[in-house]
Amino acid sequence: MIFGIMGMLLIAAACRFAMQRKQLSSGRNIGRFPLHREDEGNYVFNDLVTITGQKKWCRLLLSFKLQGTYQIDMTPRYFFKPAALVMGTPFILTISDAAGRVLYREEDTLARFLAWLGGRGGSRGTFFSEQGRGIHEGRITLLEFLPGHSGLYRISLNMQSRVEGKAPGASSYCELLEAELTVKEDVIPLSKTVKYPHKRVHI
Repeated sequence: MIFGIMGMLLIAAACRFAMQRKQLSSGRNIGRFPLHREDEGNYVFNDLVTITGQKKWCRLLLSFKLQGTYQIDMTPRYFFKPAALVMGTPFILTISDAAGRVLYREEDTLARFLAWLGGRGGSRGTFFSEQGRGIHEGRITLLEFLPGHSGLYRISLNMQSRVEGKAPGASSYCELLEAELTVKEDVIPLSKTVKYPHKRVHI
């Protein structure tokens, strides 16, 4: 009985993985763009893309590499103080039509995507302190959107390259080392049965 239930769960998980893999590989690329680093250090993409399919789902894929470190003083003086741990760098994403009308705007951080990426790093500490370093690297679905018509759309993505957090007895930072944006059209939307942290919108 137990082995039968476990077998059914494994089959369901394998089917869901295969379905998500098919969804992620669907569609065709209409642009792949490295994000340019501006003088103030932010990563920026701001360009026009031509969407040929009418009322077909599109996907924004973001490939990036993020590095973070933290240090916490765990002595009794700071033990009950809030720690300053930053997770993910902020970004602002906007999609506009050819006339310049903003159809979608999102302001958030990459924090909610980090659990979906592979990472490496480690920590070390003593009874009174702890410090660690880690790197997250991979590709995420940043957004899925359904345009009302084909034509030109301007996609603008501004990503803060470094963010720091400081508090009494604690400090941390996250730094975006590299990033690339891919735009795909005519994709199969990711299934809602998999709680992927991106948003799906009609514009």
